[in-house]
Amino acid sequence: MDSIAFSEYMIITGIILMIANLIASIFKLFFRPDALYISGKTKTLSNVLLIFLELLFISASIVTMHYDNTAIAVAPALFAIAITFSALLILGFVQMRGISALSMRILERLVGVIEAGDENLDGHSLHVQNLTMLIYDHLPFSARLRLNPTNLEYASLLLDIGKLGIPRSIIHKAGKLSKDERELIQKHPEICMEIFSSIDSLKTITLWIKYHHERVDGSGYYHLTGKEIPLASRILAVADTYSAITMDRSYRPSLPYENAISELHLVAGKQLDEELVNLFCSIPKSKIEACMNDVRDRMKKYQSGTFR
Repeated sequence: MDSIAFSEYMIITGIILMIANLIASIFKLFFRPDALYISGKTKTLSNVLLIFLELLFISASIVTMHYDNTAIAVAPALFAIAITFSALLILGFVQMRGISALSMRILERLVGVIEAGDENLDGHSLHVQNLTMLIYDHLPFSARLRLNPTNLEYASLLLDIGKLGIPRSIIHKAGKLSKDERELIQKHPEICMEIFSSIDSLKTITLWIKYHHERVDGSGYYHLTGKEIPLASRILAVADTYSAITMDRSYRPSLPYENAISELHLVAGKQLDEELVNLFCSIPKSKIEACMNDVRDRMKKYQSGTFR
């Protein structure tokens, strides 16, 4: 192999390494340390391997300057390692996305079936899921980079799972709640945390759920204010509030879109994040109402037992 051919080899290897780095960056963007199904140790190992490959490449380049024959022997092996690792990264990314999508569909159906038997839920979590992801899609790019969309979607579906630990008589009570009853209902985010406390990959998600009833003015359950409340929790709060206002309950009628938007503006800066409320209210009405139409279609299947 002459020096020109070897230089071409090294250039191609460098390009492959850069592609591997790009794939790893994309991988980390969608599967951050708080993501499901992949541990921080796995991502750390992939970063170490990338650094090792780059060091090999740099070493081979240095050797080329002095010992062409040795460098020529190293280059094919380095090239093969770079290609193999890039392929593994791509395969791992595709598999993780597939597992996550399948698990999401399973959870959606389980939540739908549970809520189909409750007149005061009747697709509420699925509605919150749709609204949450609609808000996410309209966030500025810099804000989306701070959130893992998969985790956000799981949090929206598990938002009220803690209410399963509260007596139905309290959940469905039409009159004014007693102090003890109100305090018990306020514990449903903590109950959710207890349910999933042994699953490390859900810790961030349950933390978001824990704070989704916080008020930005500091008068919520835990007295966090403004930006002290996680962004995901503030997004969930807007979606949950709008859904609660626009869905029928046994103890009160629902409000139409226009009235619900007015209600959101009234509590903006007090209960809900004002910027997120303004963002939500700027989303076309047709897109927001499509979230409910989708839920109604899905709930018909769950209520009838037809899950196809």
